[in-house]
This record gives sequence, structure tokens and C-alpha cells, in this order.
Amino acid sequence: MTTTEAPVGEPAVTPADPDTERDLDRDALLRLIPPFKVIVWDNDFNTFEEVIRILLKAVPGMTVDRAVELTNEIHESGSAVPYVGPKEQAEAVAATIATIGIKVTVEPE
Repeated sequence: MTTTEAPVGEPAVTPADPDTERDLDRDALLRLIPPFKVIVWDNDFNTFEEVIRILLKAVPGMTVDRAVELTNEIHESGSAVPYVGPKEQAEAVAATIATIGIKVTVEPE
């Protein structure tokens, strides 16, 4: 490994060795960055179709069948969790869902 020469008064920088980088599996990553969950709450004014459509738009990898299941869960149980992941992504998902006026919260899992 080599160290690059720094101008006088600045610290020397050691270039990263790409061979030493390692891939973190999902479990290891979740231990380092705790996941957050998006909770969608029931209301009396959004239609099933609106909720299904926004879940399909907002949640990565969402299928029609899963969106229908979640919408039924929201209606019957009062809430459902359509997404769990990194905080920033959870907040983005929640912000998109909230555009239809439905209550959405983001909490640590």
C-alpha cells in the first residue's frame, strides 16, 4: 500500500484498497443501521382504490396483491406496515403515501 505525498501542512492520505472492501449482508447492515417502519392508519375518507394506488407508487417492490392485502388490513385492523427499511427511505415512502391525505407515521422497528 502506498501513501500519497501531501502538500506541506496537510495530512497524508492513504488510498483505499478495493480488494479489502467487503460486502455487508442485510442482517449485518440492519445491526449497524436500525430499520424504521412506515405505519399507515385507517380513515373514513380515502377509498380502497386510492390507498392501493398510493402503496403501489410509494413502496419499492409493492405488488397489486400485496397492496390489496395491506389495504384490507388497514381497514380491518386500523393500521398496517407496508415498508420497513432505512430511515431516509421510510420517510420518503411515508411522504409519498401522505400526499393522499392519509395519516402515516414512521417509527423505529
